Amino acid sequence: MELSFRLPDINDDNLLKDYVREHHLNGETSVSASRGLCHMPFGEWVKQINKNTTFPQEIWGKTYTYLCFDCDKLIGLLDIRCELSENDRWIYGDIGYSVCPAERRKGYATKMLAFAVDVCREHKMKNVILGCYKDNIASARTIINNGGVLAKECDNYKKGKTSQYYIIDVY
Repeated sequence: MELSFRLPDINDDNLLKDYVREHHLNGETSVSASRGLCHMPFGEWVKQINKNTTFPQEIWGKTYTYLCFDCDKLIGLLDIRCELSENDRWIYGDIGYSVCPAERRKGYATKMLAFAVDVCREHKMKNVILGCYKDNIASARTIINNGGVLAKECDNYKKGKTSQYYIIDVY
């Protein structure tokens, strides 16, 4: 497994359409870490994603949304939010990721999160907060495998589920 990461570009339109389609065919109505991909014209999305690496958005701050590849195959999306307020960190988390349904249970998410933690270290973050639903055992395992420690649980009234929040010390 040789993963590579890069920001999206305008030539990724069909690649990302196929990625989103696979999630939808798997019964998933949203795609984690996609930062609005499904709700705006593709060219605008690419421009916004690339702009956010230099010019912070009001709520999200500087954000890096990477495409993750194994060889030439897109296997996931990774969203790293380096400048969230303390309150928003406990709502959204500093890192989000998704893996293509056909590529799950192969260790990709664990390696993607390790890369994200390294990016956060480069940005001088002391720790990162990640959230997942309590019933998402695979995501919790990914976080724990990267040093995550459960910090709190709370009811998510919008989804009717319990959310768990983990902290990973970066330094």
